[in-house]
Amino acid sequence: MITGKRVFITGGAGFIASHIVERLVDANQVTIFDSMQRNAIKYSKSLEHENLNLIEGDVLDAAAVTSAMEGADVVVHCAAIAGIYSVGRQPTMTMKVNLIGTYNVLEAAIGADVGLFLDFSTSEVYGPHVYKGEETDPTTQGPVGERRWTYAVSKLAAEHLAHSYHAEYDLPVITVRPFNVYGPRQVGEGAIREMIRLALADEPVILYGGGTQIRSWCYVDDFVDGILLCLGTESAKGQVFNLGNPLGTSANINLVETIIRLTNSKSEILHKPHPGPEVEIRVPSIGRAHDMLGFDPKVGLEEGIGRTIAWYRENLPQ
Repeated sequence: MITGKRVFITGGAGFIASHIVERLVDANQVTIFDSMQRNAIKYSKSLEHENLNLIEGDVLDAAAVTSAMEGADVVVHCAAIAGIYSVGRQPTMTMKVNLIGTYNVLEAAIGADVGLFLDFSTSEVYGPHVYKGEETDPTTQGPVGERRWTYAVSKLAAEHLAHSYHAEYDLPVITVRPFNVYGPRQVGEGAIREMIRLALADEPVILYGGGTQIRSWCYVDDFVDGILLCLGTESAKGQVFNLGNPLGTSANINLVETIIRLTNSKSEILHKPHPGPEVEIRVPSIGRAHDMLGFDPKVGLEEGIGRTIAWYRENLPQ
């Protein structure tokens, strides 16, 4: 755990970042820089913390990023356009925010002489079929013109850009590739969030493509453990890490059935053809994170879903 640092978090009001903030804010000065389009921090007890400074801003505004980052020791770059539907609606903005925005944050980090830069990428860079994928495996970009892969391309390009700054300017960069993170406070898009919302309302749950797609689901507390290990491990600099939970692997049909059972829902499952390209299997290897960081996810899928359901029961609009 890092302590006594000035931590600057882009996209810091979002789902995952709000949990990172919560874990850092007692022992560090934390500045959130966020456009507030997805506001999960409002549900967090850390919002009113004396060590927290919230600045509303856009990573496409280079001057604002530079000004807000002044004096930072550590940068955690979470800001992005994410989610299949958001990307599909805004492919151009996705490219701008995820690539040009990352460039602006990297440039500001060089100017501020920060001691560590942690960049969020995505498991989407592995393409439609990855089983026990390792960080050194080939990445894939998908066919040009298919909107879904705009996100993966923008994130992969940002990875290359960040590690170019590491190589050329000696900026200490770490990249993480999240694998299907879920849990309390997820706002915007998210499969488990949407399934729980529908199940709690006893509404039909749509399952695309027969439900045979396979995912590894990582509870947000475990994922944040991985982030804190990255920030506190000197040898992590210059590395890329998969962060996920292979033991939380499930076919989508089993996932839906588990959620319906745990919510005691009367929801029906409606099967529909998938409207676009799909990822059939996504399971990470976390060997590098385990060996270098000591990363060891502890929350099983059913336990994590139970915790998430409990949160949404309390916080979803009635």
